[in-house]
Amino acid sequence: MVEVEGSDHRVCFVNAAFCRLLQQKQEELVGKRFAEIVSNGEHCVPLLDRVYKTGEFATQMVPEAPDSADVYWVYAMWPALNAEAQPERVIIQMTRSLHFHQNAAAMNEALLLGGLRQHELREEAEKTTAQLMLEVAERELVSQSLMETKEQLRVHADSLEQTVAERTAQLRASMGELEAFSYSLVHDLRAPIRAIQGFTQMVLEMPQAEVGPLAGELLSRVVKAAARMDSLIQDVLSLSQVIRQPIKREKVSVDLLVRDLVKERPEFSSPRAEIVIESPLLPMIGHEAILSQCLTNLLSNAVKFVASGAVPRVRVWSEVRMVPANCLARSSYQGSAPAQSGTEPPVVRLWIEDQGIGITPEAHKVIFEIFQRLHTPTSYEGSGIGLAIVRKGLERMGGCVGVESGPGKGSRFWFELPKG
Repeated sequence: MVEVEGSDHRVCFVNAAFCRLLQQKQEELVGKRFAEIVSNGEHCVPLLDRVYKTGEFATQMVPEAPDSADVYWVYAMWPALNAEAQPERVIIQMTRSLHFHQNAAAMNEALLLGGLRQHELREEAEKTTAQLMLEVAERELVSQSLMETKEQLRVHADSLEQTVAERTAQLRASMGELEAFSYSLVHDLRAPIRAIQGFTQMVLEMPQAEVGPLAGELLSRVVKAAARMDSLIQDVLSLSQVIRQPIKREKVSVDLLVRDLVKERPEFSSPRAEIVIESPLLPMIGHEAILSQCLTNLLSNAVKFVASGAVPRVRVWSEVRMVPANCLARSSYQGSAPAQSGTEPPVVRLWIEDQGIGITPEAHKVIFEIFQRLHTPTSYEGSGIGLAIVRKGLERMGGCVGVESGPGKGSRFWFELPKG
């Protein structure tokens, strides 16, 4: 097979079979005129001109020798068309046949179909190449747009991060000022309250004839109300201190701390109460001052919420747990969210069990919120802040607090901190 182009029919392609026929290499044939490379090529030039100009298929038979009657060279020629359906090359199929007349029609049909198929494949390849080039260009545009978008997002993220940092700093400064003002305001409220309490008490100590029974009763109520107000202010100050106080966690001897609290506070000692400490109480990692406040509040509740006339009986013990509990008042252990066993250090759970009046199950979460009281002040004194202080203190130390209780069954408060 040979492919020629141009008005002088120069060879632009030859296949391996043609090279073997002429015993020449491809590079030796490409570029030469067709008439120069075959012995009977001049006979084909007029037909090549016609095929090249008209675009019509043609076949020519040339005897192998002038006196040969049986052996022919068959030249089947068909045009190769361009995108405008105009001839731009001529494809020549050369076949040596002994019985050309018997199979010429079949050969021509096969050659024609082969040429058309080659032309179709070339067109399909050109279309595919163009489509691929278009897709590559589109992908380059998308990639460029994506890079630009990423850069814009990075710039926006940096700007947003800076804005958040500035706003956070401003918010912290404002909160610090507000906390300082609130603490100062609450602290200053104690002075007039104590003055009211003091002067009222002085009037009550005057001769009864000068005061009168009705005035004495009313003034006694004033003294009690002032005392409750002073207690409430102290609790608010304690909560503020727990929130604002810098935290440095270290190993705390809980056994020694609990025993010192029981000795120092009369309401925890016999005959007012019976507190049994099952030594040794295991050490914990926490802040000693905040932990002392939490223990004081829990022990105070244990000896306060008992039936009228009953002697409070309280039991305190500790145990090691390998997995922290899931509960309401937890920030995290070791600065991370609760994880599975083996990823966190063991924790110590301290139990404070009483034989008091108990707590209904629906109130187990409510009691840890600020100003939440289950009883009237006339039944049991208190501000409703004590357990909120416990919850906030344990949150700041990375701990957890909870309760197990039922009406008339006593209560078992517990809290957890990392093992010391």
